[in-house]
Amino acid sequence: MKALYSLFAVCSLMFAACSDNKPVELYNTKAALPSSPKYNLDGLKVITSFVNKTKGTASTLYGNDLALKSAIDGNKTVGANEVFTLVTWKQQDDDHWFGAKIPSDVESVEVIKTASSGNSVVVNYEQLNGKDLSSKADTIGQGERIRYILEQRPSVLP
Repeated sequence: MKALYSLFAVCSLMFAACSDNKPVELYNTKAALPSSPKYNLDGLKVITSFVNKTKGTASTLYGNDLALKSAIDGNKTVGANEVFTLVTWKQQDDDHWFGAKIPSDVESVEVIKTASSGNSVVVNYEQLNGKDLSSKADTIGQGERIRYILEQRPSVLP
């Protein structure tokens, strides 16, 4: 019996010694947002977050206090001085949890700012793409993207 325990201990050590020695990052630095004067997340609060499994992306919608209040009210009317920022990351496999996905490189940052113009509200939209956050010059589909972002419901926390 003692020999069986010794054999089991030796086998356990052999299996424990087997690894691919692949260096694993402790922090996900790929998902860090580059600093840019084109957007600013300071003072913004998380409104909601969601995953698109078809596209393999994860997104978080941020907003200032006015935007958060508008989102809670269902964005029925857009008020002045609201700021919505939707950050979308590509997803990658998590090295620490089998089967889990975590954000990877930034895919896009979409910023909606509203401003008062007389008796109406002007909505400004800007989309920044890629890791360098270059501005998207193509304006096709902006109305649809604005509507999509404003339709997002805030997360409900207990």
